[in-house]
Amino acid sequence: MHQMAINRRDFIRSSLAVGTGALPTFILPPAARATEETEELFAAARRHSSNDELASYSAALFTSSGDLRSVALPGRGHDVAVRPQRLGEPINQPVEVVAFARRPGRFAVAFSTNASKQPLHFFAREDRHFYGHGVFSPNGKILFTTENDFENGVGVIGIRDASDGYKQIGEFSSYGIGPHDMALLDDGITLVIANGGLETSPETGRQVLNLTEMEPSLVYIDRRTGTLIEKQTLPSMLHQLSIRHLTVANKSRVVFGAQFKGPKTNMPPLIGFHDRGHEIKLVEAPQDILRDMKNYVGSVTVDKSGDIIAASHPRGGFISYWDAVNRTFIGTRKLIDGCGIARTHLSGEFLQTSGNGQVEQTVLSTQVSKPFETTHNVQWDNHAILVK
Repeated sequence: MHQMAINRRDFIRSSLAVGTGALPTFILPPAARATEETEELFAAARRHSSNDELASYSAALFTSSGDLRSVALPGRGHDVAVRPQRLGEPINQPVEVVAFARRPGRFAVAFSTNASKQPLHFFAREDRHFYGHGVFSPNGKILFTTENDFENGVGVIGIRDASDGYKQIGEFSSYGIGPHDMALLDDGITLVIANGGLETSPETGRQVLNLTEMEPSLVYIDRRTGTLIEKQTLPSMLHQLSIRHLTVANKSRVVFGAQFKGPKTNMPPLIGFHDRGHEIKLVEAPQDILRDMKNYVGSVTVDKSGDIIAASHPRGGFISYWDAVNRTFIGTRKLIDGCGIARTHLSGEFLQTSGNGQVEQTVLSTQVSKPFETTHNVQWDNHAILVK
């Protein structure tokens, strides 16, 4: 009884072994899975074969036992969005997801757990390309996508009718350049967008055209009207710190991971926190951990409790963990080329994927990692997501 009364975040700070390869150890409140008899279902994009000329790509729905369904992609994928269940639908209704092309790809593929239903391909306009991320409205009717209007060098948010073959029905400004990741706040109305600040063009691939004029920003928009609610930028001395991926913790606190495009010898903080109406707060990890991050965060995800953040560092070969309430560094776990992270139905637990084909489900409180039975000879891409 005494142990359960310990404040969880105090216990984190007092008992954690910090350092690359060390698995955080702390007490979490018990949280049962939604259904113990049902395996959790995840989705992620992946590449098959290491030979560039022979490589093929797919998006998979998978459990700890292996693939439930795999759908071919016309090129390299990036992230996957889950369409919310519509009001009145049976609880066992097939779940639909959308896999997006990696920048500067123009394709997206919608498919579901219903293997008899054919995947649906749709595309960005010819003068647009996707940035690899999207989010649905709460009722699942509208899909919002981050896109590049490369002729004008500005970011836009595409609006698509998911109930009509994902036909585009409009767009609005992202109020910045290079909108990458995006999320919907708890109010179901406010979109928060990570404008990376990177101007690119399909003609020059992934080359950044405005390194000296970058202006990354965190933007809040009313999804119903496209109206700008709030915009936060970084100090001018950090204008090359590209805000790339984000997640939403408890009380709509936004946590983001950045990628630094300036001199490699500089090592600015890469994890930021933001509460509406306040300035962005960047939080430093210990110097050796920050060095090992190699100026790169691949993805960020919040756990079921809403209090623990996991961030991936594929160039450094590890995952870092953060206390979202106190905005502090917790510790790390080694995972070579690890990038994809998804929450599970258990507090303090994450699914983690790597570019060398590894998939593991890690429970921080017990220091146990369970490997998944997955397809061999695949390289998992940047992101993973819990479907149900």
